[in-house]
Amino acid sequence: MRCTSYCTAASYKMNRLVEFCIKEGFEPKYFDDVVHIQKNTDDAKSKVDVFYFPFGCTIIWGAEEPKERAILDELRQFEIHPIEEASTDLIYYSYGKKQDKTHIDEEKNEIILASDLDFIRLSISHALAQSVKLEILEKSVMQLIERATPIQKELAKKGSVSLSKKEISKKIGELFNERYSINMHSDILDEPEFFWRRPSYEPLYMMTIEFQDIKLRQSIMNHRLDLINDLYSILSNELNHMHSSRLEIIIIALIGIEVILGLLDRDIWQKISLLWGG
Repeated sequence: MRCTSYCTAASYKMNRLVEFCIKEGFEPKYFDDVVHIQKNTDDAKSKVDVFYFPFGCTIIWGAEEPKERAILDELRQFEIHPIEEASTDLIYYSYGKKQDKTHIDEEKNEIILASDLDFIRLSISHALAQSVKLEILEKSVMQLIERATPIQKELAKKGSVSLSKKEISKKIGELFNERYSINMHSDILDEPEFFWRRPSYEPLYMMTIEFQDIKLRQSIMNHRLDLINDLYSILSNELNHMHSSRLEIIIIALIGIEVILGLLDRDIWQKISLLWGG
């Protein structure tokens, strides 16, 4: 069976989403800020579990692809800042024997569930949601680095940039805004409060975190953010240098004008003296 993770927006209008679910005849369950509903499959023999995360991610257990698309279509009206190209990840799951523990078969890309408890699927879903959200952040950082690459190459080649003061200010603003946006979302990748009160389920979350390489990917992303911050500092210094150079030119020009005026004044007084002396 399929377990598909989606990140479709920056966030969801959770209150309106819950109202819609109730109106459609579902009974939403709250797990802190996560909403869970069960839908019938087309043959009505099994259930589809859907977990909605407020930071724009949806995890769907047990649905075929057409059913998943229908769920996402319903969700669009509740999206805040929809993502043009949604992040998605697919993993399969099945139920093991009663004596088995829930685990992940990495070679088969399959989750083996020990039971059908909601808490088990939710614990795993937390990590799956963070993984697809992290993918969106990774793409954002990579796009920012790609846009900054020409500036880095010019700095390496010439030791300065050919951008105007206004253009440099815009680049600094762009870098700052992107970095601020990414940092705002970084707390999403922290361990959810759900496990503070239910520590027995934390190993399932940590197992999935490790499977998705979230800690490693987060470390790489933070390193890239540091590179962006270094570029931000270089551009700021370049802007300050341009400002200082402009002030120096103005000061030199003023001194030159003062000298010229001083010389002109001396010549005038000499002429006046000669006239009076004559």
